[in-house]
Amino acid sequence: MSQFDFPRINFHGQAFLDTPTANNGYIPNVILFNQSESGVFVPPWITFDPTKITAPTGSNPQPVPGSNGTQDYIYPLGVTGDNFQQWCTTPLGTFSTDSGYEQFYQAVGNYGMNPGYWNYYGDISMALDNVVVTGITVPDTNNNNVPVTYSADNIDLCPEDLSILIGAELSFNSDYFTKGSRTTAFLCDVDSEGQLCTQIFYGQAGLYKSINGSNITFFKGHPVKSTVHFMNLFRVLNYANIVPMGGSASFYTTIEDDSSNNLTQLFSKYGNGAVNGIFIKILIHEVHEVRDPDYSNMPIADVTTVSGNKVQIPKNPAKVSITGSITPWSNGDMKTTSISRILKNAPSATVAINSNGIDNPIPQGANGPLGIPSAVNLAPVPFIVNASLNLISLDLSNMLHEYGANPGTMPPYSGNGDIPPYQDFINYNYGTFNLMFQPDAGGSPSNIGSITYADNYNMQQFINTAGMVDISLPSGDYSTGYFYLSLNNINFLTEDDLYIITDQQGIYAEQNQTPPGLYMSDGLPRIPCTLRVFSRGVPVSNLTPASTTVQGVNLSTMNVTNTNIQVFDGLQYTFPVDQEGCITYLFPTNSNEKFPTAFSLPAFAYLAMNTSLIVCRVLSEEPQLAPYLSGQEPITWEVVFTNVLQLYKTVYPIMDIVLPINEQTWSDPFIQKKILMLTDESNWNQPLFMPITRDMSATQRQLLQMWIKQSQQLKKQTTHYE
Repeated sequence: MSQFDFPRINFHGQAFLDTPTANNGYIPNVILFNQSESGVFVPPWITFDPTKITAPTGSNPQPVPGSNGTQDYIYPLGVTGDNFQQWCTTPLGTFSTDSGYEQFYQAVGNYGMNPGYWNYYGDISMALDNVVVTGITVPDTNNNNVPVTYSADNIDLCPEDLSILIGAELSFNSDYFTKGSRTTAFLCDVDSEGQLCTQIFYGQAGLYKSINGSNITFFKGHPVKSTVHFMNLFRVLNYANIVPMGGSASFYTTIEDDSSNNLTQLFSKYGNGAVNGIFIKILIHEVHEVRDPDYSNMPIADVTTVSGNKVQIPKNPAKVSITGSITPWSNGDMKTTSISRILKNAPSATVAINSNGIDNPIPQGANGPLGIPSAVNLAPVPFIVNASLNLISLDLSNMLHEYGANPGTMPPYSGNGDIPPYQDFINYNYGTFNLMFQPDAGGSPSNIGSITYADNYNMQQFINTAGMVDISLPSGDYSTGYFYLSLNNINFLTEDDLYIITDQQGIYAEQNQTPPGLYMSDGLPRIPCTLRVFSRGVPVSNLTPASTTVQGVNLSTMNVTNTNIQVFDGLQYTFPVDQEGCITYLFPTNSNEKFPTAFSLPAFAYLAMNTSLIVCRVLSEEPQLAPYLSGQEPITWEVVFTNVLQLYKTVYPIMDIVLPINEQTWSDPFIQKKILMLTDESNWNQPLFMPITRDMSATQRQLLQMWIKQSQQLKKQTTHYE
């Protein structure tokens, strides 16, 4: 049951996401990253509509491939591989060689924006900051197993072996008790432009506490890769109009365990089933990004290079809040999500928002406030019926909306469009939800119980329980009907009978690979993509499959394919691998969840919140490299740099800072040995696999490794003759 099981060790705190941003495609009409080819455009492309904007004299505009004459592009003035990093961190139209295009950038609408966006030198790390246990939820054996949450308010009533966990800290650091230890968690998107499938790779996770000089490790281990499963793009009402900054996202991961650590033993004592590991739910929310920074005034961080030198670079990580829980995991559970039933909100059933008392921020440089939505859709609510404890358990964590209060000081390096960080957050009070059950046979629905702001979802309660709500359930058969949540006698969240999920939500393939149906998901071996399909929490049999339409969406071109299929639990689905690029596959369970025929932000946001999806990145086979790999052409440093490493010097420049991308550094024997190890596929699921973005194709990797081995052989021969 994973996140719904007991005991639940609930936590809350902050984190810093050091996201690199040059590959996101967020700056209008600037194209740096060639995602299909895992490459970079040097010089970059500045695109425009030639029917509306005249290209600068002498700029030699070219048609954008596939645009059918609606888009042309030109190169910025004087931008090369040598000054690419400086240009990316300078407002458009003000770079020394490029200032002659100032009027053109103004006409295009991107003048003054940083091509590298808000954190060009990000290293994709995720560092937790004071994420501590805030509450522990267990069934109360003295009260008919009704769950009780122990927190700082009632810790004196908590059993001693559980109360010791209050205040313990969750950390992804390599060695928690060693000063200066660094995080081992890193985020990257399968599709950095569509951004619907963010992954977290972990080296280690653990729960720790120091008491009277004694260091306690409750657990530590290597979690599986997690991918985002639920999103709420408009969660923070004050900046719901800044997408995706105003949103939230849920991640889940598992540590398979030998049951020898302290926490697993507690799980066995207070739980009600076999314990084979630890399940962690992580909600990222309350995101604050300084999106238009002045790089010349940005905070500086010291970065140590491979040679031991200190280099100062501008850093502007996002600050977020983290809320979640640690629960038992058992064999048969999924590893990156939970088997459950699910409530969903129809697009037309929006909840009205009363904005009285909600601060309406004015973005820097704007003429008026950002605005607060007058109505919102609710994100899905996963839930289970726990027959053994006569409970229904619902996870509201990603559904809830909140708003910031007590705005802080604007960072001195912020720019136009940025808003102050809020010091406090308050959960929005919708009123009282009623949980209802409607039998399939008809008749009046049963009122199962109420969910109130005071008792269940105010901010303090949310922090203590990680957004979980448990309601006592009369004995009965709840597979012959559906649940729904009503508010003021209006049905807002209704159970969707069909639920399609997978542990292989973000997968990688090589173009024209054989066999086509095995993918890199969480390291070797490559595995099939297995769909888990449930109807009201019960696996769908292959004898009675469900019908759906798989939509393959290229979010770069907006091309959509539709394939009608029959799905059942355990179906191994094969995706096409003949074309390079990144495709998002949607598995809608109703027409509302299909990709919109006319794109709009609300429609896309609804899809992102509700539709089951899998993102498959097909890495190019790079046919132009065949002569080098076959030995027909010599592999030189220039060949390796142009076809493999130029991307990491320009779009992911932190790699060039730590490991300078030049022939001298990469010819060093120690460095070469390290690179061969870090690019070995056996290390793919380790956080520091090279490249950390996982977007180097097998062909590119082979070229790099052949060059290194060729270089090593040459050194051996030279040494021999000396």
